[in-house]
Amino acid sequence: MAALAEVDDPEMGENLVDLGVVHRVEITADRILATLIPTSATCPMADVMIDDAIAALQRICPPGFTADAVMDWDTEWSPERLAPALRERFGW
Repeated sequence: MAALAEVDDPEMGENLVDLGVVHRVEITADRILATLIPTSATCPMADVMIDDAIAALQRICPPGFTADAVMDWDTEWSPERLAPALRERFGW
């Protein structure tokens, strides 16, 4: 999660972890996969978020590991997913 906390949403300028868009991270013997949730059904920056997440994960992967990220368009994001400090700042 620390690597993904270094990735900012290009529109909101806040990191993916605090925004609550990291749905899950799965680690196997040779792969790490982050599943992200878009903050809107028409998120125009989804591809950028995925690319940035993959780059961040690749920086921490040992040799031979594959890093990947996907967007889960079926799971709905809600303000309750925000970190408490962001919820307060955004008034949610």
